[in-house]
Amino acid sequence: MGAPSVTRTHLAAFLALACVGLYGTSFGPAASTLAADFDVSLDRAGLLVTLLFAGSISASGAIALRTTFRDTRAMTAAGLVLATAGLLLLGLAGAWWMALAAAVLIGAGDGLIVAGTHLSVAMSARDVAGAINRLNLWFTFGAVAGPAWTGIALDAGAGRGVVYGVLAAAIVPVVALTLVSPRVAPRPRSEHHRPAPMSPVAWGMAAVLFLYVGGEFGLGLWVASYATDVAGASIAGGALLTSGYWGALAAGRFMSGRLLEAGRDPGLVLVAVITGAGVASVVLALADGSIAIATVAAVATGFCFGPVWPSGMAVASRESPEGAPAALVTVGNAGGLAFPWIQGRLLVSAGPGTGVAMTAVLCAGMLALALPSVRRSRR
Repeated sequence: MGAPSVTRTHLAAFLALACVGLYGTSFGPAASTLAADFDVSLDRAGLLVTLLFAGSISASGAIALRTTFRDTRAMTAAGLVLATAGLLLLGLAGAWWMALAAAVLIGAGDGLIVAGTHLSVAMSARDVAGAINRLNLWFTFGAVAGPAWTGIALDAGAGRGVVYGVLAAAIVPVVALTLVSPRVAPRPRSEHHRPAPMSPVAWGMAAVLFLYVGGEFGLGLWVASYATDVAGASIAGGALLTSGYWGALAAGRFMSGRLLEAGRDPGLVLVAVITGAGVASVVLALADGSIAIATVAAVATGFCFGPVWPSGMAVASRESPEGAPAALVTVGNAGGLAFPWIQGRLLVSAGPGTGVAMTAVLCAGMLALALPSVRRSRR
Protein backbone atom coordinates (compact mmCIF):
# COMPACT_ATOMS: atom_id res chain seq x y z
CA MET A 1 0.00 0.00 0.00
CA GLY A 2 1.40 3.38 -0.98
CA ALA A 3 2.06 6.23 1.37
CA PRO A 4 -0.78 8.49 0.07
CA SER A 5 -3.38 5.79 0.75
CA VAL A 6 -2.11 5.30 4.27
CA THR A 7 -2.17 9.06 4.83
CA ARG A 8 -5.79 9.41 3.71
CA THR A 9 -6.80 6.38 5.73
CA HIS A 10 -5.16 7.74 8.86
CA LEU A 11 -6.62 11.22 8.35
CA ALA A 12 -10.12 9.72 8.19
CA ALA A 13 -9.42 7.73 11.37
CA PHE A 14 -7.98 10.76 13.18
CA LEU A 15 -10.97 12.96 12.32
CA ALA A 16 -13.43 10.19 13.26
CA LEU A 17 -11.91 9.85 16.72
CA ALA A 18 -11.86 13.65 17.05
CA CYS A 19 -15.65 13.47 16.56
CA VAL A 20 -15.83 11.09 19.53
CA GLY A 21 -14.07 13.72 21.64
CA LEU A 22 -16.31 16.45 20.23
CA TYR A 23 -19.64 14.95 21.27
CA GLY A 24 -18.45 12.75 24.14
CA THR A 25 -17.26 15.67 26.27
CA SER A 26 -20.30 17.86 25.60
CA PHE A 27 -22.34 16.20 28.36
CA GLY A 28 -20.46 17.96 31.18
CA PRO A 29 -21.37 21.59 30.36
CA ALA A 30 -24.86 20.46 29.26
CA ALA A 31 -25.57 18.38 32.41
CA SER A 32 -27.58 21.04 34.23
CA THR A 33 -29.52 21.92 31.05
CA LEU A 34 -30.32 18.27 30.36
CA ALA A 35 -31.42 17.77 33.97
CA ALA A 36 -33.73 20.81 33.77
CA ASP A 37 -35.13 19.91 30.34
CA PHE A 38 -36.10 16.39 31.41
CA ASP A 39 -36.96 17.29 35.02
CA VAL A 40 -34.45 14.91 36.58
CA SER A 41 -31.74 15.40 39.20
CA LEU A 42 -28.20 16.31 38.17
CA ASP A 43 -26.79 12.91 39.12
CA ARG A 44 -29.58 11.13 37.25
CA ALA A 45 -28.65 13.12 34.16
CA GLY A 46 -25.22 11.48 34.54
CA LEU A 47 -26.86 8.16 33.61
CA LEU A 48 -26.66 9.36 30.01
CA VAL A 49 -22.87 8.92 30.18
CA THR A 50 -23.27 5.50 31.81
CA LEU A 51 -25.52 4.35 28.97
CA LEU A 52 -23.16 5.86 26.42
CA PHE A 53 -20.35 3.69 27.80
CA ALA A 54 -22.65 0.65 27.95
CA GLY A 55 -23.52 1.05 24.28
CA SER A 56 -19.87 1.63 23.37
CA ILE A 57 -18.59 -1.45 25.18
CA SER A 58 -21.36 -3.63 23.71
CA ALA A 59 -20.56 -2.52 20.16
CA SER A 60 -16.78 -2.77 20.46
CA GLY A 61 -17.09 -6.11 22.26
CA ALA A 62 -19.24 -7.51 19.46
CA ILE A 63 -16.65 -6.39 16.91
CA ALA A 64 -13.85 -7.96 18.96
CA LEU A 65 -15.67 -11.32 18.91
CA ARG A 66 -16.06 -11.18 15.12
CA THR A 67 -12.36 -11.52 14.39
CA THR A 68 -12.97 -12.15 10.66
CA PHE A 69 -14.65 -8.74 10.13
CA ARG A 70 -12.02 -6.34 8.91
CA ASP A 71 -13.80 -3.67 6.83
CA THR A 72 -12.70 -0.83 9.07
CA ARG A 73 -14.01 1.81 6.67
CA ALA A 74 -17.58 0.50 6.85
CA MET A 75 -17.27 -0.06 10.60
CA THR A 76 -16.18 3.50 11.29
CA ALA A 77 -18.73 5.04 8.90
CA ALA A 78 -21.56 3.03 10.48
CA GLY A 79 -20.48 4.26 13.90
CA LEU A 80 -20.42 7.88 12.74
CA VAL A 81 -23.93 7.53 11.28
CA LEU A 82 -25.27 5.98 14.51
CA ALA A 83 -23.66 8.73 16.61
CA THR A 84 -25.15 11.40 14.32
CA ALA A 85 -28.62 9.88 14.65
CA GLY A 86 -28.24 9.68 18.43
CA LEU A 87 -27.17 13.31 18.71
CA LEU A 88 -30.14 14.45 16.63
CA LEU A 89 -32.48 12.35 18.79
CA LEU A 90 -30.99 13.82 21.98
CA GLY A 91 -31.45 17.33 20.63
CA LEU A 92 -35.10 16.71 19.75
CA ALA A 93 -36.07 14.32 22.57
CA GLY A 94 -39.24 15.30 24.40
CA ALA A 95 -39.08 12.65 27.12
CA TRP A 96 -36.45 11.17 29.41
CA TRP A 97 -36.73 7.69 27.90
CA MET A 98 -35.97 9.16 24.49
CA ALA A 99 -32.82 10.79 25.89
CA LEU A 100 -31.74 7.45 27.37
CA ALA A 101 -32.32 5.74 24.01
CA ALA A 102 -30.29 8.48 22.31
CA ALA A 103 -27.39 7.88 24.72
CA VAL A 104 -27.37 4.15 23.89
CA LEU A 105 -27.43 4.97 20.18
CA ILE A 106 -24.54 7.43 20.54
CA GLY A 107 -22.64 4.86 22.59
CA ALA A 108 -23.12 2.11 20.00
CA GLY A 109 -21.76 4.46 17.35
CA ASP A 110 -18.92 5.37 19.66
CA GLY A 111 -17.89 1.74 20.08
CA LEU A 112 -17.84 1.16 16.32
CA ILE A 113 -15.83 4.32 15.72
CA VAL A 114 -13.24 3.48 18.39
CA ALA A 115 -12.91 -0.12 17.18
CA GLY A 116 -12.79 0.85 13.51
CA THR A 117 -10.22 3.63 13.89
CA HIS A 118 -7.90 1.61 16.13
CA LEU A 119 -8.07 -1.41 13.80
CA SER A 120 -7.46 0.79 10.76
CA VAL A 121 -4.35 2.33 12.29
CA ALA A 122 -3.06 -0.95 13.72
CA MET A 123 -3.37 -2.70 10.34
CA SER A 124 -1.83 0.05 8.20
CA ALA A 125 0.84 1.82 10.27
CA ARG A 126 4.49 0.83 10.36
CA ASP A 127 4.92 2.27 13.86
CA VAL A 128 1.71 1.01 15.45
CA ALA A 129 2.38 2.37 18.96
CA GLY A 130 3.23 5.85 17.67
CA ALA A 131 0.24 5.90 15.31
CA ILE A 132 -2.19 4.87 18.05
CA ASN A 133 -0.77 7.57 20.33
CA ARG A 134 -1.37 10.16 17.57
CA LEU A 135 -4.85 8.77 17.02
CA ASN A 136 -5.78 9.29 20.66
CA LEU A 137 -4.24 12.76 20.57
CA TRP A 138 -6.88 13.69 17.98
CA PHE A 139 -9.58 12.61 20.44
CA THR A 140 -8.41 15.33 22.79
CA PHE A 141 -8.56 17.93 20.00
CA GLY A 142 -12.28 17.24 19.71
CA ALA A 143 -12.56 17.12 23.48
CA VAL A 144 -11.33 20.72 23.70
CA ALA A 145 -13.82 22.02 21.11
CA GLY A 146 -16.88 20.08 22.35
CA PRO A 147 -17.28 21.62 25.83
CA ALA A 148 -16.35 25.10 24.58
CA TRP A 149 -19.05 25.03 21.90
CA THR A 150 -21.66 23.52 24.23
CA GLY A 151 -21.09 25.95 27.11
CA ILE A 152 -20.84 29.10 24.99
CA ALA A 153 -23.93 28.16 22.95
CA LEU A 154 -26.02 27.38 26.04
CA ASP A 155 -24.84 30.54 27.80
CA ALA A 156 -25.91 32.54 24.75
CA GLY A 157 -29.42 31.10 24.98
CA ALA A 158 -29.21 28.39 22.31
CA GLY A 159 -31.41 25.40 22.92
CA ARG A 160 -30.47 21.76 23.27
CA GLY A 161 -31.57 21.12 19.68
CA VAL A 162 -29.14 23.70 18.30
CA VAL A 163 -26.23 22.43 20.41
CA TYR A 164 -26.56 18.79 19.41
CA GLY A 165 -27.71 19.59 15.88
CA VAL A 166 -24.46 21.44 15.19
CA LEU A 167 -22.42 18.59 16.70
CA ALA A 168 -24.27 16.13 14.46
CA ALA A 169 -23.69 18.33 11.40
CA ALA A 170 -19.95 18.42 12.14
CA ILE A 171 -19.78 14.64 11.79
CA VAL A 172 -21.35 14.46 8.30
CA PRO A 173 -18.24 15.46 6.28
CA VAL A 174 -16.17 12.95 8.26
CA VAL A 175 -18.60 10.20 7.17
CA ALA A 176 -18.00 11.19 3.56
CA LEU A 177 -14.21 11.24 4.01
CA THR A 178 -14.30 7.83 5.68
CA LEU A 179 -16.30 6.28 2.85
CA VAL A 180 -13.92 7.53 0.16
CA SER A 181 -10.76 6.57 2.05
CA PRO A 182 -8.93 3.42 0.85
CA ARG A 183 -10.00 0.15 2.41
CA VAL A 184 -7.35 -1.31 4.71
CA ALA A 185 -6.44 -4.92 4.01
CA PRO A 186 -5.62 -7.18 7.00
CA ARG A 187 -2.02 -8.28 7.42
CA PRO A 188 -1.39 -11.90 6.43
CA ARG A 189 -1.47 -14.31 9.37
CA SER A 190 -0.53 -17.93 9.79
CA GLU A 191 -3.34 -20.47 9.61
CA HIS A 192 -2.24 -21.79 13.00
CA HIS A 193 -1.80 -18.37 14.59
CA ARG A 194 -3.10 -18.05 18.13
CA PRO A 195 -3.04 -14.76 20.09
CA ALA A 196 -0.59 -14.67 22.98
CA PRO A 197 -2.25 -14.86 26.40
CA MET A 198 -2.45 -11.79 28.62
CA SER A 199 0.38 -11.57 31.15
CA PRO A 200 -0.19 -10.65 34.84
CA VAL A 201 1.43 -7.29 34.11
CA ALA A 202 -1.05 -6.63 31.30
CA TRP A 203 -3.98 -7.51 33.57
CA GLY A 204 -2.57 -5.14 36.17
CA MET A 205 -2.47 -2.37 33.58
CA ALA A 206 -6.05 -3.22 32.57
CA ALA A 207 -7.11 -2.65 36.19
CA VAL A 208 -5.23 0.67 36.25
CA LEU A 209 -6.98 1.83 33.08
CA PHE A 210 -10.35 0.70 34.48
CA LEU A 211 -9.94 3.22 37.30
CA TYR A 212 -8.31 5.76 35.00
CA VAL A 213 -11.18 5.99 32.50
CA GLY A 214 -13.62 6.39 35.39
CA GLY A 215 -11.51 9.20 36.83
CA GLU A 216 -10.73 10.87 33.49
CA PHE A 217 -14.31 11.02 32.25
CA GLY A 218 -15.77 11.59 35.71
CA LEU A 219 -13.75 14.75 36.23
CA GLY A 220 -14.31 15.85 32.64
CA LEU A 221 -18.05 15.40 33.14
CA TRP A 222 -18.44 17.16 36.49
CA VAL A 223 -15.69 19.81 36.64
CA ALA A 224 -18.04 22.34 34.99
CA SER A 225 -20.72 21.74 37.64
CA TYR A 226 -18.04 21.91 40.34
CA ALA A 227 -16.84 25.30 39.05
CA THR A 228 -20.41 26.60 38.91
CA ASP A 229 -21.41 25.38 42.38
CA VAL A 230 -18.20 26.13 44.28
CA ALA A 231 -16.72 29.14 42.51
CA GLY A 232 -19.84 30.70 41.00
CA ALA A 233 -18.66 30.33 37.41
CA SER A 234 -21.14 30.80 34.54
CA ILE A 235 -22.12 27.95 32.23
CA ALA A 236 -19.61 29.25 29.68
CA GLY A 237 -16.94 29.62 32.37
CA GLY A 238 -17.43 26.05 33.54
CA ALA A 239 -17.37 24.84 29.93
CA LEU A 240 -14.10 26.66 29.22
CA LEU A 241 -12.60 25.10 32.34
CA THR A 242 -13.68 21.70 30.95
CA SER A 243 -11.99 22.55 27.64
CA GLY A 244 -8.87 23.59 29.55
CA TYR A 245 -8.86 20.25 31.35
CA TRP A 246 -9.06 18.31 28.07
CA GLY A 247 -6.53 20.62 26.42
CA ALA A 248 -4.08 19.95 29.23
CA LEU A 249 -4.74 16.24 28.85
CA ALA A 250 -3.84 16.58 25.16
CA ALA A 251 -0.59 18.32 26.10
CA GLY A 252 0.22 15.54 28.56
CA ARG A 253 -0.49 12.90 25.93
CA PHE A 254 1.76 14.71 23.46
CA MET A 255 4.52 14.86 26.09
CA SER A 256 4.17 11.13 26.79
CA GLY A 257 4.64 10.39 23.09
CA ARG A 258 7.91 12.32 23.07
CA LEU A 259 9.09 10.60 26.27
CA LEU A 260 8.31 7.10 24.99
CA GLU A 261 9.96 7.84 21.65
CA ALA A 262 13.04 9.00 23.57
CA GLY A 263 13.24 5.62 25.29
CA ARG A 264 11.95 6.59 28.73
CA ASP A 265 10.68 3.70 30.83
CA PRO A 266 6.86 3.77 30.45
CA GLY A 267 6.44 2.25 33.91
CA LEU A 268 8.30 5.10 35.59
CA VAL A 269 6.36 7.63 33.52
CA LEU A 270 3.11 5.97 34.58
CA VAL A 271 3.90 6.05 38.30
CA ALA A 272 5.09 9.67 38.14
CA VAL A 273 2.01 11.02 36.35
CA ILE A 274 -0.47 9.09 38.52
CA THR A 275 1.22 10.60 41.59
CA GLY A 276 1.02 14.08 40.07
CA ALA A 277 -2.65 13.65 39.16
CA GLY A 278 -3.42 12.51 42.71
CA VAL A 279 -1.77 15.58 44.26
CA ALA A 280 -3.46 17.97 41.82
CA SER A 281 -6.90 16.42 42.36
CA VAL A 282 -6.51 16.80 46.14
CA VAL A 283 -5.77 20.51 45.62
CA LEU A 284 -8.85 20.76 43.37
CA ALA A 285 -11.08 19.22 46.05
CA LEU A 286 -9.73 21.75 48.59
CA ALA A 287 -10.01 24.79 46.28
CA ASP A 288 -12.80 26.15 48.54
CA GLY A 289 -14.40 28.64 46.19
CA SER A 290 -11.29 29.94 44.44
CA ILE A 291 -11.77 29.71 40.67
CA ALA A 292 -8.07 30.45 40.15
CA ILE A 293 -6.93 27.53 42.29
CA ALA A 294 -9.63 25.28 40.80
CA THR A 295 -8.51 26.15 37.28
CA VAL A 296 -4.83 25.47 37.95
CA ALA A 297 -5.59 22.21 39.78
CA ALA A 298 -7.99 20.96 37.07
CA VAL A 299 -5.50 21.77 34.31
CA ALA A 300 -2.67 20.09 36.25
CA THR A 301 -4.81 16.98 36.80
CA GLY A 302 -5.61 16.83 33.09
CA PHE A 303 -1.96 17.22 32.13
CA CYS A 304 -0.93 14.36 34.43
CA PHE A 305 -3.83 12.19 33.21
CA GLY A 306 -2.69 12.54 29.59
CA PRO A 307 0.22 10.06 29.70
CA VAL A 308 -1.63 7.38 31.73
CA TRP A 309 -3.32 5.66 28.80
CA PRO A 310 -0.33 5.42 26.40
CA SER A 311 2.09 4.56 29.22
CA GLY A 312 -0.17 1.81 30.56
CA MET A 313 -0.59 0.45 27.04
CA ALA A 314 3.17 0.47 26.52
CA VAL A 315 3.84 -1.40 29.78
CA ALA A 316 1.23 -4.05 28.94
CA SER A 317 2.34 -4.45 25.32
CA ARG A 318 5.94 -5.27 26.28
CA GLU A 319 4.84 -8.68 27.50
CA SER A 320 1.53 -9.25 25.69
CA PRO A 321 2.04 -7.48 22.36
CA GLU A 322 -0.97 -8.99 20.54
CA GLY A 323 -3.66 -9.61 23.11
CA ALA A 324 -3.14 -6.57 25.30
CA PRO A 325 -4.53 -3.55 23.40
CA ALA A 326 -8.03 -4.93 22.67
CA ALA A 327 -8.45 -6.26 26.20
CA LEU A 328 -7.17 -3.05 27.78
CA VAL A 329 -9.55 -0.90 25.72
CA THR A 330 -12.53 -3.05 26.75
CA VAL A 331 -11.64 -3.28 30.44
CA GLY A 332 -10.58 0.36 30.60
CA ASN A 333 -13.79 1.68 29.05
CA ALA A 334 -15.80 -0.38 31.53
CA GLY A 335 -14.66 2.11 34.16
CA GLY A 336 -16.92 4.69 32.53
CA LEU A 337 -20.03 2.66 33.35
CA ALA A 338 -20.22 3.44 37.06
CA PHE A 339 -17.60 5.87 38.30
CA PRO A 340 -18.86 9.06 36.58
CA TRP A 341 -22.40 8.41 37.83
CA ILE A 342 -21.16 7.67 41.37
CA GLN A 343 -19.13 10.89 41.30
CA GLY A 344 -22.21 12.85 40.24
CA ARG A 345 -24.21 11.22 43.01
CA LEU A 346 -21.59 12.27 45.57
CA LEU A 347 -21.50 15.79 44.14
CA VAL A 348 -25.26 16.15 44.62
CA SER A 349 -25.63 14.36 47.98
CA ALA A 350 -22.36 15.19 49.77
CA GLY A 351 -21.24 18.41 48.13
CA PRO A 352 -18.97 19.41 45.23
CA GLY A 353 -15.72 19.03 47.21
CA THR A 354 -16.55 15.45 48.19
CA GLY A 355 -17.60 14.61 44.63
CA VAL A 356 -14.36 15.88 43.13
CA ALA A 357 -12.35 14.16 45.88
CA MET A 358 -13.36 10.86 44.28
CA THR A 359 -10.78 11.61 41.57
CA ALA A 360 -8.03 11.59 44.21
CA VAL A 361 -9.35 8.27 45.59
CA LEU A 362 -9.23 6.72 42.11
CA CYS A 363 -5.67 8.01 41.66
CA ALA A 364 -4.67 6.31 44.92
CA GLY A 365 -6.18 3.07 43.64
CA MET A 366 -4.33 3.41 40.32
CA LEU A 367 -1.04 3.94 42.11
CA ALA A 368 -1.61 0.91 44.36
CA LEU A 369 -2.24 -1.25 41.28
CA ALA A 370 0.51 0.24 39.12
CA LEU A 371 3.45 -0.06 41.53
CA PRO A 372 3.57 -3.89 41.80
CA SER A 373 2.87 -4.33 38.06
CA VAL A 374 5.63 -1.90 37.10
CA ARG A 375 8.10 -3.59 39.47
CA ARG A 376 7.23 -6.99 37.99
CA SER A 377 7.55 -5.63 34.46
CA ARG A 378 11.01 -4.15 35.12
CA ARG A 379 12.22 -7.43 36.62
